[in-house]
Amino acid sequence: MKLRRIALIAVVVAAIGALFAFGLLRGNPDDRNITSNLIGKPAPTFALPLYERYWPDYGETFSLQAHVGRPLVINFWASWCLPCYEEAPVLQQAWQTYGPQGVQFVGIQTQDRDKRDEGRTFIARFNLGFPNVLDNDSLVGVDWALYGVPETFFVDASGKVVAKHIGPVTAAVLDQQLGALLR
Repeated sequence: MKLRRIALIAVVVAAIGALFAFGLLRGNPDDRNITSNLIGKPAPTFALPLYERYWPDYGETFSLQAHVGRPLVINFWASWCLPCYEEAPVLQQAWQTYGPQGVQFVGIQTQDRDKRDEGRTFIARFNLGFPNVLDNDSLVGVDWALYGVPETFFVDASGKVVAKHIGPVTAAVLDQQLGALLR
């Protein structure tokens, strides 16, 4: 009986070890090159409520359709997402650089049900000048086939999705993608 118990423990430990080894050897766990079925297709449209601070410039609702005709950066974020805190100042700086060149940025708070106050705090913390909306039911996130947050999509002036970045976006990524969109 005791030998059987030791054998069972050895099998369980070996199985867990094999799973651990498989996880380590299967590739880069931080691979941000997950393809999107949206690349090359029209961007899924949405109309979502803006945070009040943006009402004077954009009205109460941000409609993607109203901004087709100019390049777009669409960033999905959540108030609980630590990498979103990393990228927010980078996005604000890019907005200040590329907004005057005709690029429209929009932040979409998603996967954050009924967290409007937390969203206001996030926006205020980084003094985000580009419009931000709340996708309270995360339905727009589903339409855009999100894996998680943060994710950033780049849409050309014709309204076609041309690139997607998973994880906190960097200045280098923004410069590369926006440089291509503005050519």
